[in-house]
Amino acid sequence: MPTLTQSIREIVSNQSSAAAVLQRFDIDLCSRADESLKQACAELQLSVDQVLEKLSDAAANEPGAEPADLPSYSMSRLIQHIVRTHHRYVRRELPRLTEMAHKVAGKHSERSPELRKIERLLDELQTEMFAHLEKEERVLFPFIAEMDQYAVASSFSPSACFLSVAQPIRMMMLGHDAADRIIEELRNLTNEFEPPKWACGTYVAFYGGLRAFETDFRQHVHLENDVLFPRAIEMESAMQRKG
Repeated sequence: MPTLTQSIREIVSNQSSAAAVLQRFDIDLCSRADESLKQACAELQLSVDQVLEKLSDAAANEPGAEPADLPSYSMSRLIQHIVRTHHRYVRRELPRLTEMAHKVAGKHSERSPELRKIERLLDELQTEMFAHLEKEERVLFPFIAEMDQYAVASSFSPSACFLSVAQPIRMMMLGHDAADRIIEELRNLTNEFEPPKWACGTYVAFYGGLRAFETDFRQHVHLENDVLFPRAIEMESAMQRKG
């Protein structure tokens, strides 16, 4: 939990979600990096209690443990969790991280030339993942949810543009692999998301955001590849045996 006496640099170093909160309060991560939170809030005439409350709320919602009862979720409920938690996170964080990549590369690429490649990779990752989420939400997830709804029916012949749910699942898993390769390259280019000692506050927050994004991505892919998709394939197979 951040304290009043911690510097802005320390706060964004220790809490990956802090940067977005501070930016919403117009606390510049670079020019105020060495100021304490109390000092920054006083100079900007902000309620330090309100800022601390928002920082605490953001910390509670950082990528981490999934709900304890997740294994008992129906497929429809699991899909809702994936979309509301992980898809929403991707749509919120990737544009923010991409914007930070452009800012950091524009300021520090002469000293850290790898930032230009990182910038390009994030643009590529955003394009890849946004298209991927649309395919899941418009085609695959509604089909799985419909199967789940009719799980007790004696037969099920949904209308779809594929012969088996295994076909779009395979394509989504290939998409996960493509995104994973980009994230692995980002990890290598950033020295495992460790900013240089001279990095400004925005630079530090950017690498912290990348680290948090990777954590969420691993959870996201695990829930789909290892939990939802195998259950969907098995359910379709069971329905076909019934029919």
